[in-house]
Amino acid sequence: MKKRAKAVRQTSIDVALNMIELFSAEKRELGISEMSELLGKKVSTLHRTATVLKNRGYIEQPIKRGKYRLGLKVFELGCVYENQSDVMKEAQVRLQRLAEATSETINLAVLDQGMREIAYILKIDSSHVVKTDIQIGTKLFAHCTALGKVLLAHLDQQLFDGLFPPHSELPTYTQKSISTANELRVELARIREKGFALDVEEFRKEVVCIAMPYRDMNRKVVAAISVTGPAYRMTPARVEEVTRIMFDVLSS
Repeated sequence: MKKRAKAVRQTSIDVALNMIELFSAEKRELGISEMSELLGKKVSTLHRTATVLKNRGYIEQPIKRGKYRLGLKVFELGCVYENQSDVMKEAQVRLQRLAEATSETINLAVLDQGMREIAYILKIDSSHVVKTDIQIGTKLFAHCTALGKVLLAHLDQQLFDGLFPPHSELPTYTQKSISTANELRVELARIREKGFALDVEEFRKEVVCIAMPYRDMNRKVVAAISVTGPAYRMTPARVEEVTRIMFDVLSS
C-alpha cells in the first residue's frame, strides 16, 4: 500500500510539472482542453491539478473558466534562480560591454535538460530602432542557432552521438537551417577550430547572429553569448568587426 501511494504522488508531481512546462513565449495562455490534447491526459485529471497550481500561485486564470497563464510564484522562483546563478551574475558585465561596443542585441543562453534545445536566460536590447527580439525563456532548436551550435560544439562526443545519431535528419526553421546530423558535425568541427559560430538566416530570415562560448573559472563552457542584428546591418565586414570585439571582451 505504501509503494502504491508513493507512485501516485510521483505521478501527480509529474503531471503538475508537465502542465507548467507547456507554457512558453509562444504559448502564454492555455486552456484545459488544449493541455489535455498536448499531454494526453484526461480533462478531469488536469482540472484537479490546475486547481492546486492556481491555489499555490503557479498558474492563474484571469477570467473564470478562461485560459490559464503562469502565475507570480513562477516569476518569484525565476528571480531566486537569477540571484543565485553565478553564470548570470558574471556574464551580465560582459553582456553590457558587448551591448555598448556593438549597439546590437546581446543574448545569453544555455542548453536545456534535453540538450537538443537552448533556453535564453539573459538579454540586452539593441539601441537601434530596428532590432531582433527573442524573449527570455524562449527555447529553440540548438542546431539552428549560433548560440546552440557553440554549446553543441563543446558537448562530450559520446553524449552528442546519442543526441544526434549519424545520418539522422533534423527539424529546420528556414531553408538555410542545418538539416542532417552529418552536416551538423562538419559545422561543429569548424566552430571548434574558429572559436565562434555564425548563424546567417538559419533561425530566422534576414537575421544574422554571432556566438561564442562563455566559460567559468575552470574554463568549462557553461553558456553561450551572442550578438544579433538584422542582415542589412550585419554585413560580412560588420560580422568580422563584431567577431573581433567579442574575442576582446570575452577573453579579458
